[in-house]
Amino acid sequence: MSLYSGLSTLPPDALLGLMVAYREDKRDEKFDLGVGVYKDEAGNTPILSAVKKAEARMLAAQDSKVYEGPRGNVDFCAHVEDFVFGAGHPARAEGRTLSFTAPGGCGALYAGVSLMRRMGTKKVWVSKPTWPNHPNVVKSLGLDVAEYDYAVGGTLSPTGILESLMQAEPGDGVIIQGPCHNPTGIDIPERLWTALGDLAKSKGLVVMVDVAYHGFARSLGEDMAGVRAFLEAAGEGMVAYSCSKNFGLYRERTGCFLALGSTPEGIAAATTHVAAIGRASWSMPPAHGAGIVATILGDAELRAEWEAELSSMRNRMIALRKALSDALVAETGSNSLGELARQNGMFSQLPITPEGAKKLREDLGLYMPASGRINIAGINANDIPRIAEILATAL
Repeated sequence: MSLYSGLSTLPPDALLGLMVAYREDKRDEKFDLGVGVYKDEAGNTPILSAVKKAEARMLAAQDSKVYEGPRGNVDFCAHVEDFVFGAGHPARAEGRTLSFTAPGGCGALYAGVSLMRRMGTKKVWVSKPTWPNHPNVVKSLGLDVAEYDYAVGGTLSPTGILESLMQAEPGDGVIIQGPCHNPTGIDIPERLWTALGDLAKSKGLVVMVDVAYHGFARSLGEDMAGVRAFLEAAGEGMVAYSCSKNFGLYRERTGCFLALGSTPEGIAAATTHVAAIGRASWSMPPAHGAGIVATILGDAELRAEWEAELSSMRNRMIALRKALSDALVAETGSNSLGELARQNGMFSQLPITPEGAKKLREDLGLYMPASGRINIAGINANDIPRIAEILATAL
């Protein structure tokens, strides 16, 4: 008998399988709306010029590959704290914040859910719908998953969010996505962020905000306004921050886990637990991506170049949204599809059934997940008329 005979074969990851199927498709006309990475008009995911320059500086100055310690790059952590809390937030001077470099946004999420478990959390609420890895991380740590209503028919449901979370018990965990919700592209307005902070504080909920697309909605400052409003109202909370999208550092696995507390003593204790979680999970965090970000944000010229590149990516996605929205309205005659132009970030979710998505893939070479999520940032502007024509057959 094999050592592994007690294991059953797990189903393959649906999105990864979709990527493989697309690559192996020999048809001349095919469209990939599934993979969750930014692409330029040439279909490439470029290395930002500010990143290349930062890497060159690092290579010239680097004289060791020694570990940087449990927190990783402390300059990187400080810059992300600037993004999340603000440079002058009093909690930072009072010792009521913490930040740790993590292996990507997923590493930060893992650290946060692990900390929730150590705090006694048994159940974690995620939005319905949400990014599939949110419940994956929660389940992998032995916690239960619950869902709060988020969007219905392509429209945010503030009442559904609040009424769902009113059912949560004190100590329950909650994951709330920051700007550019995945998969819907529908974001929470600032006033609702404040209401969520009030609710979290009154019910004693342990909330982690997942910020994976900072700068992709409106601007670096505007995108963080809701997160800050939540933290101000709640007084405490966690944040998982990813640099994969806004710095284009996908393979470098560059993330940061942050927390805000009401007392320095609480944060001091939490810091020891986050360090222990990291030690048992990845021992020491990766350094290269964090070094790139720290180099860029620590240099005025490089930062300006990066912000210009980020604005260019954002504006391209906004233009693609508008063009696709207009084309779909024209093809279907449904004004409801005009909502795509008012959504944010890389993703939107179309009202296409799993069967419809399969038919589009098999018959017409258009690849998208069964959920109906499409990657706006993966579209070539010249292909929009044909993509709209194909999508309209399933809408």
